[in-house]
Amino acid sequence: MIRRFLFALLALLLTAGASASEELLPPDQAFRAALTRPSDTTLELRFQIAPGYYLYRDRISVTAEPAQTLKVRLPDGDIKDDPSFGRVAVFHRDVAMTLEAPAALPANVRLKVKFQGCADAGICYPPQTAVLAPGESSGNVDAVGALFGSSRGASSATDESGFFRGGLWLTLALFYAAGIGLALTACMYPLLPIVSSIVVGNGSNHGSRGRGLMLTAVYVQGMALTYTLAGIAAAATGTLLTVALQQPWVIAATAMLFVAMALAMFGAFQFQFPSQVQTVFNQLAHRLPGGRGGSVFAMGALSALIVGPCVAPPLVAALAYLGRTGDTWLGGASLYALALGIGTPLMIVGAFGATMLPRLSLRVMRAVKMLFGVVLLGTAVWMARPLWLHYLPQGDVPAFRNVASVAELDRALADARGKPVMLDMYADWCTSCVEFERQTLTDAGVRRRLQSYVLLRADLTGNSPDDAALLRHFGLYGPPALLFYDRDGRLLPRRVVGFQDATAFSATLDSLP
Repeated sequence: MIRRFLFALLALLLTAGASASEELLPPDQAFRAALTRPSDTTLELRFQIAPGYYLYRDRISVTAEPAQTLKVRLPDGDIKDDPSFGRVAVFHRDVAMTLEAPAALPANVRLKVKFQGCADAGICYPPQTAVLAPGESSGNVDAVGALFGSSRGASSATDESGFFRGGLWLTLALFYAAGIGLALTACMYPLLPIVSSIVVGNGSNHGSRGRGLMLTAVYVQGMALTYTLAGIAAAATGTLLTVALQQPWVIAATAMLFVAMALAMFGAFQFQFPSQVQTVFNQLAHRLPGGRGGSVFAMGALSALIVGPCVAPPLVAALAYLGRTGDTWLGGASLYALALGIGTPLMIVGAFGATMLPRLSLRVMRAVKMLFGVVLLGTAVWMARPLWLHYLPQGDVPAFRNVASVAELDRALADARGKPVMLDMYADWCTSCVEFERQTLTDAGVRRRLQSYVLLRADLTGNSPDDAALLRHFGLYGPPALLFYDRDGRLLPRRVVGFQDATAFSATLDSLP
């Protein structure tokens, strides 16, 4: 979610584009199962789920060895409104299930556990199996997860050949750029010299430029502390609301919030924090003496709470997005970068004086404010996208030839000699696979580009040994994945792992030899 917002900022503020991604965990690290025996007749199975991953409730099954009659008590789970599969129950956080037997369980009892989960990034793992005795955990999953000989993670990036490992730094850079943009709005830029004079002091502290820079830097750090705590709080709260944020009505409400914030930036109404609260913080800040490190730091921390009508709407939008990530570290770091961006012009004033700032006309400053309004409005439209995708008519999907094993794949490649080949790693239980089929493969431009290709599909729905061998053959953890062969049957280094929309996928096809 957060990257969608940041890419919109990048396109509008920096007129550039990039992709970011993170390595996914192996299945035995994303989902760890541990079995304990609280009593002679009871077993407790606990799943430890890594942040950013979730388990499907209805795909957890257990069988005792030797065979036992067990009464399973499993929590209800969280309802996830999936655009492809409808409402499904999932677990986003650690979960425990109780298994009760009518009589004492044998000492050598073992539990065969089957489960399946996905990453929020869009990659779904094949069904996993772990065989556990009380006191054991699934550090080494016995089944499909253990069959993947490669330790390389599947990537949520749409194009692995252009894998970009600077996702975090790009995020922070974009928040920093957004902060500079906010500092250039009409209701902040004219105040920078005034704030600088308050920070440095009035007459008795005419020190060097270095001292002025140091004091304004301390002021900015105080401001950044408040922003950082706000980002951490938003992300921490978002962790508790992860499931609620999947609901259609919450998506619609959040999109409407962004529309309202955009209208505020356009001047339709004024949005800022209550004036009474701001007055109290403003009075506290002015009582602190300028020119002293401790008081300047406190002044900066308090000033961050005095949010004007130019900063409040983007700040509310940023907090809403950070809340959706549930990543407290990212939340704090992102708003810290935003505060540094806001404070950069102030540090220039503190070191060199107001004359060093460019003279911006009121028209330019208003244009910057309008630009943020456009970003917020575009983000609102993007956020609401899942609500209408499900109802769009589905076009024709190109015909695929199914391959069920590595041997069948080799035969199909031999038959296709002289033509380029695309291999689709697919499964019915893979949300991103279904999304790609419905939204991307039905696009007229994509179908036209694929006319010269022989289309092969490995349907991994059944999770058979042959399916696992196909995944192992390409070093994949699970679908979705697209692999390409040239006219001589050679596997190309470029591959697509995860979802790509029609525009991005068309660009991928155009880049292939």
